Formats: sequence, structure tokens, C-alpha cells
Amino acid sequence: MTQDYKVLRTPDKYFESLPLWNYEPHYFTSKLYNLEVRIAYYELGNKEAKETLVLTHGMSAWSYLYRRMIPPLINAGYRLILFDQVGCGRSDKPAKEKDYTYERHVGWNIDLLINFLKIKDATIVLQDWGGLIGLRVVAAHPSVFRRVIIANTMLPTCDDNFFKVSQSFYSWKTFAFRTGLKDEQWIKERGSRWPGQIMAQKAIGPSNPKMNSDEMEAYNAPYPDDSFKAGARMFPELVPTPSSDPTKRPATKEAENNAAAWATFQKFSKPVLLAFSDEDTVMAGGDTIWLKHCPGTKHPGVKHVTIKGVGHFLQDGGADQLIDAIKNFIKATHPSLIKPLRASPLGGKKAILAREKAESEATILAVNHGDKGISTPSDGGATYIAETPIGRKPYQ
Repeated sequence: MTQDYKVLRTPDKYFESLPLWNYEPHYFTSKLYNLEVRIAYYELGNKEAKETLVLTHGMSAWSYLYRRMIPPLINAGYRLILFDQVGCGRSDKPAKEKDYTYERHVGWNIDLLINFLKIKDATIVLQDWGGLIGLRVVAAHPSVFRRVIIANTMLPTCDDNFFKVSQSFYSWKTFAFRTGLKDEQWIKERGSRWPGQIMAQKAIGPSNPKMNSDEMEAYNAPYPDDSFKAGARMFPELVPTPSSDPTKRPATKEAENNAAAWATFQKFSKPVLLAFSDEDTVMAGGDTIWLKHCPGTKHPGVKHVTIKGVGHFLQDGGADQLIDAIKNFIKATHPSLIKPLRASPLGGKKAILAREKAESEATILAVNHGDKGISTPSDGGATYIAETPIGRKPYQ
């Protein structure tokens, strides 16, 4: 662990008696990047269920965002996995802004979901930073995921000709940096603390028309004071933006890695559902790039939805609509209809035959050069293939 590294951990008392929330987390400690960071996660529902849902969240929120969705999804028979991003919820909060990078968030997600929980055949719901991070996880490990649900999120590459970050995002980046998300500043300017104040605006909708003060305090719970907000302050600064970024703080470091992830999604043929909300001032229209570039959005049975009457945090005020969309999506895309990703050879059969000819010619040259090959000792180097011998078991 680095000498100047310090981690904060919100005391458990701040998470007691929260409305609509009685779920206790499990914990996993990641040791990536020469740091020790404890990540809170929740495993709910039937562990033997045929369908696993991974539910992600972004900045300003934590797993509490799904409180209205959890009981109906459990009743529908799904296994649920939720987790709090590092710097959020009940997960550890490194104390310095420099301890947070886009790369580290991707690594922490992979360490939990892939290395530790070893999820498989999952449907993942990606929203806000849960999407910026989670899309990179899916691109790196597509075989783990059966379906993808993209809701109010993006994967920018610093190329405005491909995907242009909205002016509303730059406004948020400006405001968050200017205020530092500090309680005193937010109370003075907005009337109450961050993030409760912003959630009371951008998470309300038909499923929660007016957020009460107890719910606002539940969103505030991870941050007893401003010292716990280093990660939250950094999230807006980590979104890849080009040199034309009007805040004069461009973030180009992960742009190329995001572009590489797009190369995967431009060939991603598994089912992809788009569920963007109609009152999201930051991500409105963000679904069009997926419709154009990702073939999974046209998978048979997929019917995209607009979550109506709610802003950016659609899992709260749009809970009922999103639940229906998830259930219909899973029902319409049975696992038997989902084919694994394939890389078809550009040259087709002609290229395959050419490669086989080259292999045969190389084998002849190698044998003439004295190579015995992988073969029986008596056959002079000819190829030899046999089934598993009786009495031996495969290693996997």
C-alpha cells in the first residue's frame, strides 16, 4: 500500500433505518493498484435462478437507487447482484482525488464481478457511470454477459464526429467543480445537501412523484461530511472529453480504450436493450449511436423503450416502467436464441483453404528438417489425434 494512501469508510450507523432498504451488504477487498479497497455488494433473490441481473449505478447514487425495483425483480424469480462503486455507498472511499481514475474503476468492477463473484450468463443494467465503467467490462469479457441494457449512459471517445458530449454535461462538470459538492455551498445555492437535492430533482417520476426528506437523507448517507466526497468530485472530471472541452479540463487518457471497446460493440450481436428516459437533460438522444453502430440493438425480440416522466436516474421514479422493460426483454430473448459472438473470416472459405494449404506445406518442411511434431514416436512426424484414453479424465 502506498504511504500516502488513506481510505475512508462511512460508519454503519449512517445506513440504519433507511426507507425501503433493509439489505445488508457483503464485502470484497480488492488489492489492485497496490491499494486495498473494500467493495460492498449485495446478492439477493434465488441463487439458483436461471437468470442473473447485475444492477449498476452511477455518480450521485448508490445501490439504494434500486430500492423500488428489488422486490418485484426478486418476485419475478431473478438472482440480483448490486454493488456500490468505489467512492460511493458502503464501499470504501479513498480520501484523495488522485486515487480515482477511470482505469481503476474498470479494474475494480472486473475484480469484483469477474475475478471474485465469477458471474456468468448475466444480464447487466448499465446507467450513468455504471455504464461508462460497465460497458468497458462487457467489452473486455463479452462471454460473461447474456444481454445488455443501456439506460442513460454513454461511452465517449473524444471524437465529436462520432459522439459529442452534451453541453448539459459540461454544465454539470462546471458546477460540480466550482462547488466541490460541499454541503455549505449546496445548501446556500440549492437549498439542501448534495446528492439528496439533485436526486430529488432528477430521480422523481411516476413511481416516486415526490421524494420525501428521509429518502433524500438516504442518498446523503454515504457522505457524513465533505471529506468523503473525493470520488464523487472526480467522476465528472474522468469522463473522456476532447481538447475542445469548454471547461479547459479535457480528459483524453481513456479515449483510445473506449474506442477499442466500441470496436467490440460494433460487432456485438447479443441482445441489447435501449431504455433512455424522456427527461434526461444530459443523455437525451444518446440511444441513436447504439442503434446505428451496435447490431445487438436489432436482435430478434428486442423492443426498445422510452422511460417516460423521469430524468437521469430512471431506476427510482421510472422503476415500474424499467421493471416491465427488463422482464419483457428477458422473456423475448430466450437463451436458446442467443448466439455467442463470432469473428467471421473476411476471406470466407477461400481464406480457410489457403490457411490449411499453408499448414500442410509448413508441416512437410518441418518434417524434412527433422521435426517429429506432436505425434506417436513411430509415425515419423505425421499428425496424430485421438480421443481421451479410457481411464483418463479431461483437466477441465
